Amino acid sequence: MSGTAIAFYVLSAMILTFGVMTVFSRMIFRAAIYLLLSLIGVAGIYLLMEMEFVAALQIIVYVGGIVVLIIFSIFLLVA
Repeated sequence: MSGTAIAFYVLSAMILTFGVMTVFSRMIFRAAIYLLLSLIGVAGIYLLMEMEFVAALQIIVYVGGIVVLIIFSIFLLVA
């Protein structure tokens, strides 16, 4: 088994694990963090496919924008 295959399986397990934890988490802030980690894993898959630009867009748009917006709205609703 090559290093690329091992990295793919590790990232896939990470994405699936954090995706399931996102869905079944009862605490909304933890669910947002699990979503963040799952999206970082997707960016890692893009890097394995040598699609650096798409991985950078994944991190900037989804991780940097949408998840931060979700966390910000959670903080506003809690107060």
